[in-house]
Amino acid sequence: MGNKTQRQFIEETYQTVTQLSTVLLGVPDTEDTGLVGEVKEIKINFNLLCKSHSKLKRNFYIAVSALIASGVLGTGIWSLIGQ
Repeated sequence: MGNKTQRQFIEETYQTVTQLSTVLLGVPDTEDTGLVGEVKEIKINFNLLCKSHSKLKRNFYIAVSALIASGVLGTGIWSLIGQ
């Protein structure tokens, strides 16, 4: 193995590592956040979706409880059970 091939191997390895770093971390000083940034955005959006779902679920149970307490839904359920 000569110096020339060893140098080529080092240059190819450096280029590959640089490409992988760019894909994972993005391009410095730009809006490109790379794969790591995309995963962070997905995590943030998922957390917001979970919070929204929790609020919707809570509001649904409050509405159903209010209908049962007012007798609108309770009367309908009682008539179905009684038959």
